[in-house]
Amino acid sequence: MRKYALWRTGSGAIFIDAGAQEAIVPALWSQDTFIQKAGGSEIVDQMWAFPDKKGRPCCLIPEATALFQEKCDELLGRREERMLFYVARCYRYERPQAGRYREFTQLGFEYLSSSPERAARRSQAIAIGFFDSLGLNYEVDGAARRGLSYYLNGQGFEMRCTELGAQQQVVGGGAYREGAGFGIGAERLLLAMTAQGLI
Repeated sequence: MRKYALWRTGSGAIFIDAGAQEAIVPALWSQDTFIQKAGGSEIVDQMWAFPDKKGRPCCLIPEATALFQEKCDELLGRREERMLFYVARCYRYERPQAGRYREFTQLGFEYLSSSPERAARRSQAIAIGFFDSLGLNYEVDGAARRGLSYYLNGQGFEMRCTELGAQQQVVGGGAYREGAGFGIGAERLLLAMTAQGLI
């Protein structure tokens, strides 16, 4: 509840002011989407996967960007571009440790556009604006290698709070064929704010 309130009030207005609309993200989805969009990444190996009652391969979503890529045409309709933000519960079967959990909240922003490069620049600027509005100290890596295969050239950007040690990446994003976006780990964001004395 606290994480959702952080997103929806105060600093969350940055996304609305930028022209983004809220999207509701389901917790359960087809495995095929993540295998096709994020194939070859460790995320696919970490999915909580199972068949539904009709035997179809389903999973609890391990991240949300792949859903927006798959539904891009439907979400755009007749628009040339569209910005969306969301709060999603995500699930990965991995060894829990500080800042890395099997169930976590992803605060996300997706800019669906025919110009991924422009969308990537705008997305990164919005992520920076969000962090600045919270008063956070952070580092930006504008040429980070991203582990998800859907990122163009495997590159993107990351924002890190060094106080978090080994799990210091709080934001990860970049351009993909349908646009660009980023995800913020809400739990890590709260840890960073606590470490910096902001809450």
